[in-house]
Formats: sequence, structure tokens, C-alpha cells
Amino acid sequence: MRIAFATMALFSLSSCAIQQSTNDWQTTTQSLNGLWRLEIIDDQQRQSTSQNVNVPNNWYLEGIDHAGVAIYQRKFDTNISEQSRYWLVFDAVDYEAKVSVNGEQVTAHTGYFSPFGAEISHLIRDRNNNVEVWVNSPNEAITPDWSLYKTQIKGVLNHHDTRPGGAWSDAGQDKNSGGIWGDVALKVTGPTAIASLTVVPTLDLPSRRSRTQTSKPSLKSLATTTTQASVSLTVNNLSSQPVSFSYRLFEGNSITPVESYEQSVNVKAGEQTINWQLPKKVRDLWWPWDWGKPSLYRLEVTASINGKVTDKHATTIGFRQVEFKEAFDEKENKQKGQFYVNGLPYFVRGTNYIGSQWLGELTANDYQRDITLMKSANINSVRVHAHVAGKAFYDKADQAGVLVWQDFPLQWGYSDAPEFKQEAVKQVAEMTTMLANHPSIAFWSGHNEPPWDADWMKYKYPSYQPAQNQLLTEAVYQQLLKAKDKRIVRKASYTKEHPWLGWYSGDYKDYSTATFTPIVSEFGAQAMPSLTMVKHILGGEWVWPLTEQNIAKLNYHNYQPHETLMLAKVAQGESLSQFHQNSQEYQRVVTKYASEHLRLNKGEGVAAIYQFMFVDSWPSITWSVLDVTREAKSGYRALKQAYQPVIAVVERDLYSVKAHLSVTVINDSLAAYPKAMVWIRNQFDDKQWVFDGVDLPANSKKVVIEESNLAGISGAIIVGITDQNGTEISRNIYNFQDK
Repeated sequence: MRIAFATMALFSLSSCAIQQSTNDWQTTTQSLNGLWRLEIIDDQQRQSTSQNVNVPNNWYLEGIDHAGVAIYQRKFDTNISEQSRYWLVFDAVDYEAKVSVNGEQVTAHTGYFSPFGAEISHLIRDRNNNVEVWVNSPNEAITPDWSLYKTQIKGVLNHHDTRPGGAWSDAGQDKNSGGIWGDVALKVTGPTAIASLTVVPTLDLPSRRSRTQTSKPSLKSLATTTTQASVSLTVNNLSSQPVSFSYRLFEGNSITPVESYEQSVNVKAGEQTINWQLPKKVRDLWWPWDWGKPSLYRLEVTASINGKVTDKHATTIGFRQVEFKEAFDEKENKQKGQFYVNGLPYFVRGTNYIGSQWLGELTANDYQRDITLMKSANINSVRVHAHVAGKAFYDKADQAGVLVWQDFPLQWGYSDAPEFKQEAVKQVAEMTTMLANHPSIAFWSGHNEPPWDADWMKYKYPSYQPAQNQLLTEAVYQQLLKAKDKRIVRKASYTKEHPWLGWYSGDYKDYSTATFTPIVSEFGAQAMPSLTMVKHILGGEWVWPLTEQNIAKLNYHNYQPHETLMLAKVAQGESLSQFHQNSQEYQRVVTKYASEHLRLNKGEGVAAIYQFMFVDSWPSITWSVLDVTREAKSGYRALKQAYQPVIAVVERDLYSVKAHLSVTVINDSLAAYPKAMVWIRNQFDDKQWVFDGVDLPANSKKVVIEESNLAGISGAIIVGITDQNGTEISRNIYNFQDK
């Protein structure tokens, strides 16, 4: 059996090279992406097949539907310098990997999302280097209640109700996500290599400067906020010697540094942590897109020996502060919370996101497209749901000013074996290290609906135990806290935070009367994708009414017939096109109603809401508002309207005797609108009601009309807001179906 070597987040820091007396080394990076040879090992058939595949990519995207062991292989040449050190670096391999170079194993790794590697200086040669990567991405063994005791930390990528086959069948692991799906590179350094660079910014907010100042800072005072940052370098040194470190700070994409600093360190041979403090100074803050500019800086650290660069590392950072405060209100008998950005109360209008079931297919442009679509729908935060996305996603979120809630990939039930808990803790540390410097990430969350929190599992699993995974969740939580990066750390996304009214229970109109947790992290309803996509899913042989075989095919693609027909009571109609239209209309109504009524809790204890889900991660029928091709459902347009930063929300009951109507204006923006006009207009005649001189403070909620009876008002209305200059700020459309 081969022996695996321990690895760091970026690459192994074991050293096998020999120190030379001159400064004759290189500092380069050589990509090893491209065509690799892939051998598929079929243990059951006792045979193997091989073909050329692209790296990075998941093997399923290369036309290989396989779960289990595969061996990647490629050869490469390079220019050897005797004093240089050579590091083989992998950005992501799903799920287990053992790496050999020129016949010798150099490292092993477990976990689908984190970078790893090893020094190969003692093995590399100029010509004909051979890299072999043994990859194992198996399915979980199909045993009774198998999905309650999973042994791989892949979150939604191997068990979820948006996966091929769904969550509750043995087919739910189909179309395995295995493969080398991240970049592969050969990094060349001098005697000192920088393995990681972590930056933790601190803001000296006005409320902290003096007890006599207000606890709520103003935008004017925030413009002169002093910032600093703790910087930590992990380096590997070939020998003990003096090394100079230069720190240069750049604004955005500028090539001219705005700040430069130097540090001299007598390093010790081997691995070493070097700490440094970025001095106090007024710098631009990073803001969410709907409140300001997400100002970014690039910190570039260069290590030099006798004036020659031995390694260089750069990272993007932002100066911002996030907080979440909650307390129990005894008078109202409920928990209340408030989220803060840079000291100011901020309401989160979020969504959940799984970009694909095969992350290798998502490019930086794909992530940019999705984030642009989020912003177009007035979304200011995204929950990366029970998985870690590709690294480009976080870069794009930083640039776009979209706040990120980052889940650790624990979805429902897992093994309680001590070794599994130990592996989970290791992977938590890898996640918080690799994502440490992204200002967009505001939340860490450890476990989505763990068994100990989800008593609904007793109806799914005969072997369910109420205490399952308590120790696992707690260990993950404690490791998240150890990051000490001033983010909000949540033990779990709890079942009570997922109301699902109008889908799994109750009626969607219950959103008007229910009591909610400070964070609502899932709500919504399913809807069919485009009619063309539905027909594609059904294939060529389908009839109306749909046969059992037709419905089984839809079920495989995540359709939930019981919830659709029996709970939501979506009418099938007289044809597939009618059923499709009714499905999308139901999602539109639920999305609008739930979003608006949840937002009415602004300032009353609800701090953040996250609609579920943003996009389909494969051709499917899910809760998303965009299908896999990013074609909008009616629910997307409803979400865009209901998430307007400034909106007038109507509460009404069209079928009561009195038919009272109330209007509340929610202003999530930092702009105040004095002497605004709120107006209501029937859609199908010229009747209109105008309310002048309405003062709308910044970041506020105000009741404009309370239980009034407006004679002649229709069930189909438009309610709008116009500022004192006559410019329309917002309009909200209600159809007869919108109760």
C-alpha cells in the first residue's frame, strides 16, 4: 500500500531539495490544464477503459457516467533550475486523490473542494515527467437508510432533492460528480515559498471611538473610517536565513501601489508563520451593491533573498464589518435579530444557489452571469447552499458587492463515526482557509437541517434517532469559530428557519400571520421550467394525461407530485401547456406573497430572508426561478418586483365583506424621500387614489394606509411611489390572483 503524505491548504510543505550558495532560481507558474489520459476502473466488471479528457472538468461532463476509481495521467516538460523549488498544485479534485510523480507517490487528499499539493523538487526532470492521479469518487453503499449515514462530505452533490434521481430514491446518486475539476499547475519558487496569505481587516467604527457618540454611525462619519488588518503568512524555508518581505497595497485593478511596507525576518528552516500588521489608515470601505461601492484592494506580498524574488503571493481584500445580533423579546415572546454592515442595520434580501451539479462546467463568466441576474432581481445576498462553489464565484461576488452566506457541505444525515467527525473538522479548516480573504462572505454555517434538528426524518427513516449528528455539528461549529475572522458563525441552518408555507405545509397566505425566526433561510414553491424543457425531459414519448411512466420520468427530474397536486393544489388543466402555466403561476403568487410579507417584518425581528432556489442545477423541475438554461420563470419576475429596495406592499382580503386595504412602504435604501407621493391605480379603468406629502426616511418602514376602504378599487391594481420631483421610484403590480 502506498503511504499518503500530509498536505496543507495549498501545497505540501515538506522539503526535499538542497540549498545552493547562489541565487540561481526561477519564480514561475506552468499550467498543466489540458488533455489528460483517463482510465476508468470498473471493479465489478474487472475491466478498465481509457480515453482522453479535458482537465479541469468532471468526468460526467466528458461523457463518462461512472462512480468509483479512475486514474488520470499526463506527461510534461519544464525548464529545470537547480536552485528552484517545484510544487505540484491542484485546485480541486472530487473526492479522494493520490498523486504520484515519476513513479513515486507525493501526496494524498480527501475532499472535493479544497486545494492541495506537494513539493516535487527531488523528482522533477527536464523532459518526460509523468503525473498520475488516482481519483476515487464512489457512491455511498446502498444499505437501509443509506442517506442518513453518508460518509462523504459533498453536501448537495451526492444527496439532495435537486440532484438527478432526487433525494429519496436509490437513483439519487446518479451522474457522479467525480474528477479533477479545478486547475492543475506547477509552481516554481526560490528557497522560501509562500504557502498561504490570510488577511483579517478591522474597522474603527465611529460608535467604538467614543462612548459619547451615537451607537448608529452616519454615512458621513463612515467616509472617514480608519481601517487596519492582521496579515498572516505561512511560508516554507529551505534553510535559516534573512528574508525580506514587501507588502504593497493596490486599489482595485490599479498597477500603482497606494501603500508600500517592508519587513525583514530571520526565517527558520521548514514551515513558519509570519505575522504582520497593516497600519491604521482611512481607506474606502466595501459595501453591498445596493448601499454603495464594493471597494476592493489587492495586497501583494513578495519574499526576497539578497534582493532577488523567491516567491510572490497576491490576494484581494475588502474593508468591511458584519455583525448579527439577536435576543429574546419576552414581551412579544419571540426571538428577534438584526444584521449590520459597517455598523448600520441592513435587511438581507437573499436567495439560495447551486450553480450546477458538476462544478467543472461553471466558468468565471457563468458565475458573473448568475450574479448579474441576482442583482437584476434586487437580490443582495446569496446562500451557497450546502456546498462550496468554484473559486471564481467568490471573486465575482466580491466584485459585485453581493453578500455570501457560505454553508459547509453537510446536508441532512451523516455517519457518527469518530473518524468521520475528524475528517469534517479538517475540511472545515480547509474551507475557512481557502475562502478567508473574501469580503463578500459574511456568514459561515455548519450543517443544513442536521438530523437532531429535523424530526421530519422520522417519517423518512425507520432507523432515525433524534440525537444523531449532535457531536458532528458541534465539532464543525467549534472549528468554524476557530477561524476568528470576524464573520457571523452559525451552527446550522435550522428546520424552523424553513417555513415552506404553501408547499410542505399550510397555506401560502399563512405568511401574513405566522411568527418567523430572525433568519428565514428557505421559502418558496416548485415550478416547471420552460415548456420546451419539460418536453425535453419527458422525451419523445409522452401523452396527455401523463402516464405513470411520464410522471416517473418527471419525478427523476425532481418533480414532487404530492406537494404540487395535493398540498399546493395546482390544477393540471386540460393539457401539458395548461399544467405548465398553472405551475409557474402558483410559484409566482407564492414568491410574491411570501417575499412581501416576510419583508413587512423589517425592524420587528426578521433580519434576513433567503428565497429557495435561484437556478436549476440540471434539467429539472425544482423551486428555482430560473431554469438550467437561465430562462426566467414567472417567479423570477415576481421576486424581482417583491425585492425592490423601495416598495409599497399592499395587504388586502379581496373576499371579506369590508375588503379593507393597507399599504406599507419599505425603504431598504440609504436614500430618504421627503414629500413623496404614494398612488394606487386600477389596472383596467382610470380610477386612482393619491396620497401626497409622505416622508420616507432612509432604511425605514412606514404604514401609509391602514385598513382603509377605497370605494371602487379593483382586484387588479398598481401601487407606486414617486419622489417630490415627479420621478417614479417604484411600482408594484397586483393581479386578481395576488390575495
